[in-house]
Amino acid sequence: MAAASQIDIPQRMPAISRPAPEFDLLRACCAAGNRELTEILASPLNWERLLKLADRHRLLPAVFAALHDRDDVPAGIRSVIDARHDAHILKTLRFSAELVRIARHFADRGIETLAHKGPVLAQKLYADPAMRQFGDLDLLIRGRDVPRAKPALAELGYTAGIQLSRAQENFYLRSGYEYVFGVGAEPNLLELQWQIVPRFYSIDFEMDALFARSVESEIDGFPLRSLASEDLMLALCVHAAKHEWSQLGMLRDIATLAATGLDWTDVVAEARRLGIARLLGISLNLAHELWDVDIPRELAGCAEAQGTRATVFAILFRLANGTELETESLRYFRAMMNIRERWQDRARMAWRLASTPSVGEWKAVRLPDSLFPLYRIVRLSRLARRFITVSSS
Repeated sequence: MAAASQIDIPQRMPAISRPAPEFDLLRACCAAGNRELTEILASPLNWERLLKLADRHRLLPAVFAALHDRDDVPAGIRSVIDARHDAHILKTLRFSAELVRIARHFADRGIETLAHKGPVLAQKLYADPAMRQFGDLDLLIRGRDVPRAKPALAELGYTAGIQLSRAQENFYLRSGYEYVFGVGAEPNLLELQWQIVPRFYSIDFEMDALFARSVESEIDGFPLRSLASEDLMLALCVHAAKHEWSQLGMLRDIATLAATGLDWTDVVAEARRLGIARLLGISLNLAHELWDVDIPRELAGCAEAQGTRATVFAILFRLANGTELETESLRYFRAMMNIRERWQDRARMAWRLASTPSVGEWKAVRLPDSLFPLYRIVRLSRLARRFITVSSS
């Protein structure tokens, strides 16, 4: 297996309350040639907690690379880590083969795809598909190709996680961003995406431009296209922000990619165009505090990315303390709007959130397609009830 991520770890902890040693150890495992491991391993550790945290933060490969051959790790723990890593390798091999099978099937039908995250990202960042933990496969396609992609997947035995009427599907292709497909005993194996995030986030990547700038990758000898590194940086930051930067594994990917020599002028310019310079700044400042990743001068000079220090340390505090986040709460949506630097994007996000019916409305109230416009009223009614419930609690 390849070595762990080549990130130099700082000699200090971020200026937050001292985290548990298990979290400290996870952070140190993401660094190559680090000088903290011996000191941390000499302290009392709850190994069961460490293994749970490694899975939660999707860092089993980094933990294995850092600890599997160390004499100061109990032999029983090394055996557990080795066994879990062996299972992870088998899963990676199986997922990689399945990714190639789907991509080849799509290519035979003229459906262009971009392999996103998963084993392709692991190969790109760590030179080894098994050096990154992931739970499903992600493929990006153009929205106009979704009607062809769904029957193509059915030919491979896949079924969609949701079944929509014609009116619902037409609307969902404009307002949503992915279909989840399963096969056999795995109901959530593939995420077929035609946008990076749902439309209500008001981050409107230009998919044709992403395809035009894409680069060739390879998995198991099969050529695949994937996002160019500069586009990938923004996509990873947006994905981490959507989850409120709740996993160290996401930040490890961002930190590793940041050290690969990106064209930061292009990255910052596109971030400003999309209105996510502040979001980019938060992500890179988190990587800086955790692993001393350099902040590019192009971002340091970007006014829209400034003023994020309090947010960065609040996120670090949540990470270190394992705070559980509720991504369906009003607090979450306010937080998502507050990390945007332009009032237009915040207003657009609020409007789209309030006025865009979702699968939740379609499941809660069954309306015929002829009455589909009434779902906007259903949406507003459900949001109002949720707001009243939260306000009175």
